[in-house]
Amino acid sequence: MKFRCDRDALSEALQTVQRGVSSRPGIPALTGVLMEASDGGRLTLTTTDLEVSARLVIEVQVQEAGIALVPARLLGDTIKSLSDAPVEFEADRSQARIRCAAYEGSLRLLPAEDFPGLQDPSGTRVSVEAGSFSEAVSQVGRAASRDEARPVLTGVLLEVSREGVVLVATDSYRLSIRDLVASSDAEAKAIVPERALGEAGRAAGANEKGTVELLVDESRVSFRIGDLTLTSRLIEGEFPNYRQLLPEGHESRLTVSRQQLLDAVRRVGLLARDTTPVRVEFNALGARLSSSSPDLGQAVETVEARYEGEDLTVAFNPQYLADGLTAATGESVRLDVRDGLKPGVVRGDGDEFTYLVMPVRLPAPVS
Repeated sequence: MKFRCDRDALSEALQTVQRGVSSRPGIPALTGVLMEASDGGRLTLTTTDLEVSARLVIEVQVQEAGIALVPARLLGDTIKSLSDAPVEFEADRSQARIRCAAYEGSLRLLPAEDFPGLQDPSGTRVSVEAGSFSEAVSQVGRAASRDEARPVLTGVLLEVSREGVVLVATDSYRLSIRDLVASSDAEAKAIVPERALGEAGRAAGANEKGTVELLVDESRVSFRIGDLTLTSRLIEGEFPNYRQLLPEGHESRLTVSRQQLLDAVRRVGLLARDTTPVRVEFNALGARLSSSSPDLGQAVETVEARYEGEDLTVAFNPQYLADGLTAATGESVRLDVRDGLKPGVVRGDGDEFTYLVMPVRLPAPVS
């Protein structure tokens, strides 16, 4: 195996496929990047940790076709450290030799036969604009659970129809939903690990004027973004029926500057610790936020806004509320509330994104 290529192109490609490199040293082959050089001038880089795999194709000057399994992070760090000059790469059965300007080095190879074979993507085909997909993933993924005791909630639900795609995530305390315009050749439903979807979203963000192609079958989902293909196993199980949580209307609504309310929640929330919430008092003047801690002190801030409804006090986890305000788009947001027991609903300028956050129950006043 022998090829020559641009240093920056190879370095960027190696950094990209490191998304799939395993951190488990017990399986040495999974710490490597499989490099396949073909006579057509194409170099295919593949990594996998058996849950997520990444495959990227770049153009190089192939002098001799072949395959080599190289320690991924060591190779990536080496190429990244080289001077800005063409890289010559040559590999035999035991080692790879790298030349660049005045640098010469060699790396021991891993057994290529130990690298697992990967199936080509298949299934229901979905096409969506990359910029919108990246935005949707960043909005929804923050609501996925980090508790491995409930694996289904650590993933993001993809509901595919011929009209579009719906992304949904919840950790039982908040619920994030985003509708996407997309084209599809069939219907499908899948629970994708948040980590895999996040990697796809970041890759789409770097190619936001392009298109993301999803392929969904019964056990896997693949994302094709330019020359990169990310594939992930799906999470088995039944996702909660989130639609029954969506309110049909609203009783009270606060329309407010998104940034002003977000800044106030963050400031007042600095004094909220552990189970201490931020109280939000809704009235004709807007919203009055307050929090207090016996050990730290107290904070109060009023945000002017338009409020429709009866005076009401609701308490929220400040981080959860801030996440919803951060994810919403536009200059202003609508915060719909009913009482201190039902979820608050955050929406931005449009209706394609919806964020529900459960209130924190306040102690009953002592009579």
